[in-house]
Amino acid sequence: MRPRTSFLLLALSLFALGLALSWPRPGEEEGVRPRRVGALPEMGVVVAARDIEYCGYHTPCGPGSRTDTIFYVRLRGGEARALAIPRDLYSPMVGGKINAAYARGGAELLKRAVEEATGLVVERHVILTLESVARMVDAVGGVEVYLERPMRYTDRAAKLFIDFPAGRLHLNGEEAVKYMRFRHDALGDYARLDRIKGVVSQVLKKAQDPRTWPAVTLALREAWRELDTDLSLEEVLAHLPGIRGLRLSLATLPTQEGKGTFLYVDERAKAQFLAAWMGMALPSSPPQVPVRLRGERDLILWGQALLAREGVEVQVEEAEVARSAVYAKDLEAGGYFAELFHLPLLVPHQPVPGVVVELGRDLVQ
Repeated sequence: MRPRTSFLLLALSLFALGLALSWPRPGEEEGVRPRRVGALPEMGVVVAARDIEYCGYHTPCGPGSRTDTIFYVRLRGGEARALAIPRDLYSPMVGGKINAAYARGGAELLKRAVEEATGLVVERHVILTLESVARMVDAVGGVEVYLERPMRYTDRAAKLFIDFPAGRLHLNGEEAVKYMRFRHDALGDYARLDRIKGVVSQVLKKAQDPRTWPAVTLALREAWRELDTDLSLEEVLAHLPGIRGLRLSLATLPTQEGKGTFLYVDERAKAQFLAAWMGMALPSSPPQVPVRLRGERDLILWGQALLAREGVEVQVEEAEVARSAVYAKDLEAGGYFAELFHLPLLVPHQPVPGVVVELGRDLVQ
């Protein structure tokens, strides 16, 4: 089994941050400095991560040609909606799995294959490497995760050793990449995509803290050299003003199992999902859905008080929460409570009854 990289919709916003902070000061160098005029333009971007190519046993040759993590990201003003696309999705345009598109036709074929799968327009692309993903996580001081059971996997040929105990863990960049690459559980790639979505939301939140900016800037200067992107500097910088208030929603393209190891787009579910996802408008009053708060007691009490002012009754559950987020299958209901709590909306693969609001210590750090 070859190692597989993971991640990262976050690139666009973080690269904008790093480039702007490292942009020459007046007098150092003359150049075009784009100014934000009016609303930010809407843009569809494919963000993907390349795996590692191995020439032989324990012999990495550098970034590989497969993109085992693929996101379609729609930027719209101060909002980013990201759609994870399973690596095993069959693409008629590619004639095989969509993760082979980059190898067969570069970024352009990958963009067209994503358009074919989603029916959405792709204007730009950002292709990351494994090293740049790890740098991003390290730049924000790592991430917190909570494992209900140990996570173990060994691939000696690729020198991949995953051995995490159950419980609350703080992961550095290298460890976070291992955590996101793991897919040897009952839900396979679906669970992997949910883990990636959780890490993405956490890193983005930390990147909004100015205290992380010096480290982020240094990491991005190195990572920029490894990028494959058709974004211009002016386009990237134009999105900088929205990073601190960026609203993030992460979901997975609806698919169904097919022959062999292929997944196929669930066309009926996709049409319903995308109609809601792309046209999502937040309700003006609290949706009538079950709401559950999970977290430590003091955070639950705070959440209850906030929801009581909205006239919302909730169920509560004291639990260990590594990262704060809102989980829901109902996009409008989830979006309402995500906006209320100023948290990312994560749409998991597994069913969620109503809306679950998880409140962790990251809220008060």
